[in-house]
Amino acid sequence: MAVHDGGERGIERHGSTDRDLAVSRFTIREENGSHRATRFTGEDADDGMSGKTLPVEKAEVMDSSAADADIDAEAAVRIVDGIGYFGAIEFSTLTAKDVLMTEFTSLQGAYDYYNEYGRIKGISVRRSKVGHRTKQGAEGEIIWQIFVCSREGERDGKHMQREDRKMDPQPITRCGCEARIKVHVDDAIRRWFVEQLCDNHNHPMLDARFKGLSRSHRAVKEGDLHQINSMRKSGLRVPTIFRAFANQSGGFETVGFEIKDIYNAIEKQRRKYSLAVGKRLENLFWCDGTSCYDYSVFGDVLGFDATYGHNKYKCPLVIFSGVDHHIRTVVFGCAILSNESEGSYVWLLWSFLEAMKGKQSKSAITDGDLTIKSAVSTVFPGAHHRLCS
Repeated sequence: MAVHDGGERGIERHGSTDRDLAVSRFTIREENGSHRATRFTGEDADDGMSGKTLPVEKAEVMDSSAADADIDAEAAVRIVDGIGYFGAIEFSTLTAKDVLMTEFTSLQGAYDYYNEYGRIKGISVRRSKVGHRTKQGAEGEIIWQIFVCSREGERDGKHMQREDRKMDPQPITRCGCEARIKVHVDDAIRRWFVEQLCDNHNHPMLDARFKGLSRSHRAVKEGDLHQINSMRKSGLRVPTIFRAFANQSGGFETVGFEIKDIYNAIEKQRRKYSLAVGKRLENLFWCDGTSCYDYSVFGDVLGFDATYGHNKYKCPLVIFSGVDHHIRTVVFGCAILSNESEGSYVWLLWSFLEAMKGKQSKSAITDGDLTIKSAVSTVFPGAHHRLCS
């Protein structure tokens, strides 16, 4: 039996791969302020020390004699399959024992579970240390990870008293909080279980009305983003949009995100990229607000220049440009491509069209490359295609 000490609370688990959840039995006892959970699977249970197999009843008697505060809990493991399962969980009444007897179908599901658990308690969480498999053929595969309270750790001392500081230091947010959870994958059934749990906090919790403003809980949801885009199309500025959300929700603290999150969400829409096999960056397209505005005014004629030389990464640089009312060149966007195939150019033009809110150019000027010509006719079928001299 492997014992994993998690600070305030720990868990003991059998190494056996026989995990019939219907007959799983837990004996949870309290020792010196720590909770330790032992699972007995099946009709019999291994005592974990002598190597002998004892009936469950005898094992419980042995545990009862070892601690006065023994608690017998017979319950099946709760399997959490993503956020959609959270509606069946009463997070406000969860105990350490409940968390220890929870398993997850994915690592992201484990993080979402602890993040929601932290939101109800009034804390923000973040990802911390991660363990990778070193076995040949499976290198890099994650086998365990630790999620911690956002106030875990302390600021490095060298940043506390700097003589060359030109701006006021940021408020200190880390105070050495020890709260954390460690999840580990079970190779036999490909589920993640809670290996360690510590719920000791050395700081006050957030008030209920401010819980939605902590970093791990702030998010601009898809429905909010659609509303933001509609308001921007009507000419409203971001501060005005944020005040409108505050009026709808009953206050700035109940919106669920901050004004900078709106700016970040808008900027994220402007950055387009594609990934190759192995999650390597393949193509990258970028434009900013000024570029989008210039295209909305001067985008009837689009220059598509892919003749720039390769950079040190051996990738061609593509520039979208036009001319304003002062006969000056304006840049509508730029891109770096991994290759000059027709598929790359089609992806780029569709990304450009999406960033520019679907506005089609009336004329496109390119060089004589046949792949570019084919891509332009696919994405801009109504544009007059001209070749630059």
